[in-house]
Amino acid sequence: MTRTLETLDLAIEATSESYLQNPANYSDERALAEDVRQRMCAVLPPASVGNVTVDESSGASGNIPDHEAYTSRYREVTEIDRVQCEIGGADFPFGASERLDLGVFADDLRMTVTGGTQEFAPSDLVAAAEFKYVKNINYLRYRPDDDASKYHDIATDIKRLGKLPDDVSRRCVVFANYDLLRRDADVAAERELHELADRCDVDLQFVLPSPR
Repeated sequence: MTRTLETLDLAIEATSESYLQNPANYSDERALAEDVRQRMCAVLPPASVGNVTVDESSGASGNIPDHEAYTSRYREVTEIDRVQCEIGGADFPFGASERLDLGVFADDLRMTVTGGTQEFAPSDLVAAAEFKYVKNINYLRYRPDDDASKYHDIATDIKRLGKLPDDVSRRCVVFANYDLLRRDADVAAERELHELADRCDVDLQFVLPSPR
């Protein structure tokens, strides 16, 4: 466990440094999450898969091949990369429609394939992370009641992480192409987000550029 969490923190640190050196290499949150994922997978061994359930309709008719001829290959899976992007499932406290940006798995995990979509169990997570890429916003601003605000978006990610099992280590990392916290007026936003993160047992980090 310790090695896994150290690897996660080192990968986030390396991605953060890379982003600050050349933010043009990262176009969105998925690019940041995938960068962290690749760094971790280069260090950590794959996770063993203890059980795979394939829930696939066999309602094909005529000359159309049965879907199971394709998805049945998942039953042969015995291991996957320990770190995966866009993970979720019906057993997650926020439902299957919402996905976490990054999940780090323990061994002997369970996987369900429903209609070609992979779903996991939150109890198989060792760590989880959400990445927020705030582009073209000059200042963060404290706007908890504005659903369209970046403050609300970040707070939502923190709350989602806070719903995971207590033994899952959680990270929320905010990247931006401006220093969102450079005004005194943004101190309240930063303080409230850190207090929310503390209540949800989430490690909140800001990766913000400085003038050159």
